[in-house]
Amino acid sequence: MPTPPAISVVMPVFNGAKYLRQALASIRWQTFTDWELVCVNDGSTDASGEILRQFAAEDARIRLLEQENRGIVGALNRGVQAARGPWIARMDSDDIALPQRLATQHEFVQQNPDCLAVGSDVLLIDPQGSPVREERYATTHVEIEHNLLTRQAGSLAHPAVLMHRDTVIELGMYRQKFQWIEDADLWLRLARHGRLANISHVLLHYRLHAQSISATRQAEQQQRMWQMLAEAHSERGLPAPAPLALPRRKRRSTAVGKWARQAARAGYIRTALTNLRHQIAAEPFSILTTRVAAETLARATVSFLAGKRPPQPELPDWRKWDCSKPDSHEPLAA
Repeated sequence: MPTPPAISVVMPVFNGAKYLRQALASIRWQTFTDWELVCVNDGSTDASGEILRQFAAEDARIRLLEQENRGIVGALNRGVQAARGPWIARMDSDDIALPQRLATQHEFVQQNPDCLAVGSDVLLIDPQGSPVREERYATTHVEIEHNLLTRQAGSLAHPAVLMHRDTVIELGMYRQKFQWIEDADLWLRLARHGRLANISHVLLHYRLHAQSISATRQAEQQQRMWQMLAEAHSERGLPAPAPLALPRRKRRSTAVGKWARQAARAGYIRTALTNLRHQIAAEPFSILTTRVAAETLARATVSFLAGKRPPQPELPDWRKWDCSKPDSHEPLAA
């Protein structure tokens, strides 16, 4: 039998053809090469299957599993069970792993044997791949567990995590009853058996999308969150948390409007102005657009005057690489 790889990258795929080539290429270009990529095609109806088959034919380290649509939990568990490596790296089909991601995380867990899961900071990018802002995460186990138990931001970015396969399987993997919050549920269970950590460095570009959860699903998600937290508190001998109150529904900024404001605040002026143009094109005469424009331009001006010039995303610039061919390893000609 072939020797198991050091890391199994698990990537569930459902109708992800638009960004799938970049995601697959970003794993092939890792500086750490002792990996396998387990892709679970969860009943895709677009070109995802064809793209996956192309890449699998070019690289024996890429394994393709096909199944009828079972949802994210079913796809994740299929990938976890099929993984052969002692460590599982999560990866989504629309994100981009920076070249040093696997090497950095593998070195960390080798140096910290009590760590069961390690994530990293991420760079949020818009659908076009332009930088919006960096998302920073807590680095110590105590902080991460506290954030999980109190529903605060800064725990672990799911597609940026490297986790211990045997422990994940022993704990029951992802649980269907906590779909939509399945990652937080797994982190809370892992936290009782070992240490969680984050590397204070951007190792993944996390792509934002404009989809939103309907009011009905939002209510169900909140109920599942409360159930999960109540269970986690009980296991730790802590008082049960108060039931979660649904936030009031009100008209908020569109996704592009939000990205425009956030990018302006972070100093990514070009991204801010591009998304502001999208907002104006979508709702040219709305009061909301006027507010978004005023806030974006004000924040961009403050960032500019303050000399806020965040570094551009780490090379390679994925938009300049030919991801149309699975065997491409060279950038496009300038």
